[in-house]
Amino acid sequence: KFILEPSSEIVNQVIGDVNADGEFSVADLVMMQKFILGDSDLTDWKAGDLTEDGIINVLDLVKMKELLIKG
Repeated sequence: KFILEPSSEIVNQVIGDVNADGEFSVADLVMMQKFILGDSDLTDWKAGDLTEDGIINVLDLVKMKELLIKG
């Protein structure tokens, strides 16, 4: 689990859009998975905190998958 502190001023209105490209897609899911595995950083971690607990972990990744499946 990763406890995150605000470090940027990115204002993103798209939930799940961790790469901050303006849309939530499979690319965001891949970036989140790589982040959790320690292979990448998130451009906008706040968009990835889907459980809204200030922590990025596998629970957020599961919620991202659910959102993508629901479309």
